[in-house]
Amino acid sequence: MTEQATELSLKEMEKAAVLLLSMGEGAAARVLQRLDRDDVRKVTAAMAKLAGVSADAARGTLQEFFELYRQQSGINSASREYLERTLDLALGEKLARGLLDSMYGDVVRQEIQRLQWVQPEILARFLQQEHPQMQAVILAFLPADSAAAVLSLLPADSHDELLLRVANLNEVSEFVVVELKAALARCLEFVAHNAGAQVDGVRQVADIVNRYQGNRGQLMELLKLHNPQTASNIERNMYDFTSLARQTNETLQRIVQELPLEVLGLALKGAESQVRRVMLEAMPKRMAQQMEQDMLREGAVAVSRVENARLEVMTLVRELVEQGELEFQLYEEQVVS
Repeated sequence: MTEQATELSLKEMEKAAVLLLSMGEGAAARVLQRLDRDDVRKVTAAMAKLAGVSADAARGTLQEFFELYRQQSGINSASREYLERTLDLALGEKLARGLLDSMYGDVVRQEIQRLQWVQPEILARFLQQEHPQMQAVILAFLPADSAAAVLSLLPADSHDELLLRVANLNEVSEFVVVELKAALARCLEFVAHNAGAQVDGVRQVADIVNRYQGNRGQLMELLKLHNPQTASNIERNMYDFTSLARQTNETLQRIVQELPLEVLGLALKGAESQVRRVMLEAMPKRMAQQMEQDMLREGAVAVSRVENARLEVMTLVRELVEQGELEFQLYEEQVVS
């Protein structure tokens, strides 16, 4: 295979990966800082997957880059730093910054957009410690998808106020820029202390036990021997929608009586076949037929609506159990004759 054919066998993103890997960590990092989020994801994925690139292919890629550079470089434009120092002397710092921002884009925006890489949960927890105006400024400069994800995790009663503050932003004053940079520093420190995988161990164990194919009762008894409090917390989290499949017909009939028909129908959307079957069997025949017709007529619904309906069902179940008005079997217990 000729060198040209080998070079053509590499895709464009793979060529970029070869080039970055050849530059060293420092230079590659400076290049990545200038790419948008999608391009960073694509090229880093290509770098991670890159394997078996021959010396000829790598050499051909670098040769192509230098040939393009030679054709297009000419006289380089002045850097922002160079122009900033020059215009500061000619116009003064404030006028210089305004002129440069119009040409290069807002430096503050670039700094804040680094936060799009922070998990929305962590960023929302940080913003709750900040003044609403600072929250609004940060949301204003984030990419829209990141801002929406963060906003949804902030208290719901603050959403309208924050959006109004964002809508009323036209220009960020010098004082706010100073405060914003300080907030960014605090945010990065907060992220450093709070980043990492978050897991709800008790909830995860409850989900595992609910789907455990062995003797759930025996397993729970063993957990109680180790730590009664932890076992009790696990049991409270085992009020999962799938656990309805284990209940007696009498228990299910009582649940049906307490719930609005539309809530139950929504909760059964996409439910496991066994759960759906036992719930429909617990209803009067005409009610079950009506519910199935309503579910079919409604068609596809948002997953969030289904999850909220199921949460409403299981919240009611827990309340009835805690009030002593309902017997609910979390797992099959051992019996003796």
